[in-house]
Amino acid sequence: MSATADSLGLIDTLLAGRPQLRRLTDLVLGAWPDHAAYLATSYRLRTPALLDTSEAMAGAVLSLAGGHEGQVAEDYRWLCEQLHEEELLFARTGRYRYQTFAQTNANVYADDLFMRRYMHGLLFSHVLWYMHISSLHFFRGRLAARVMPGGRVMEVGSGHGLLLYLALTELGLKEAVAWDISPVSLAQTREALARLGLPESATRFAIQDMHKVEPGADQFELIILSHLLEHLEQPVDALQKMRGALAKGGHLFVNVPLNAPMPDHLQLLADPAEAVAMLEAGGFRVLEIASHTTQALPLPRALKRKVAVTCSIIAEAA
Repeated sequence: MSATADSLGLIDTLLAGRPQLRRLTDLVLGAWPDHAAYLATSYRLRTPALLDTSEAMAGAVLSLAGGHEGQVAEDYRWLCEQLHEEELLFARTGRYRYQTFAQTNANVYADDLFMRRYMHGLLFSHVLWYMHISSLHFFRGRLAARVMPGGRVMEVGSGHGLLLYLALTELGLKEAVAWDISPVSLAQTREALARLGLPESATRFAIQDMHKVEPGADQFELIILSHLLEHLEQPVDALQKMRGALAKGGHLFVNVPLNAPMPDHLQLLADPAEAVAMLEAGGFRVLEIASHTTQALPLPRALKRKVAVTCSIIAEAA
């Protein structure tokens, strides 16, 4: 039996009784049959509880694909190919491709076709990449033990809206606010949350630069900065501004990557301690941190090999 056949057999076994994850997997393998070994490994490493989260999130991302699932699967493959080029550059130079927002804006954000494919690919990565689904699982489980129901949640740069969706549907928060500097991005988040079935009355959208938050403005019981700080030239300044938007007793949730070359990443962090130091410099006290590694590698090995890691952090105002 070939290695591909072995991988497909393992996938069949692991995904029994999980129809949404099965459908997502079939779409991706239809566009990229050679990805079977990667997916089989990713699924094999997941606990039953993590596979349950994978099933729930697969249903959500398929809803967000909105009838274009085949194209999104193609764009997921395209994204992985783009990231391979970034990884080769990172291995040669020890640096990310760009160092300023002006560079990423000109070469990434201003390219509409690139951004459409990029966002499509990232949508499916929420489920297919071990470190991404593990961070979603952490969000669902650990914040539920800390966040009081009934409050307000705000996310800066909410993208596909998955974390706002989870905050409203699973954490019991009553109002979600999305901040972004891009009207186009906000419109995409609005459409995404509608596709996920959230009533418009539960969400609000605002053009807001997090570097320009006025003291005494709106406050929130939960603030989400997920895969955002690495895109900024001055993440500590942004954190300092956001501190005043956190309500008394509220929590900050951050996802920030280590050693993760992407076309629009600026801040290169090499160790979880650097992520903690960034939040502390921004005026926060870290309550809990979890490191989600590529394909569940032991953290010391991932750091030594400079393999991508996502740090999920729950913090409070210091």
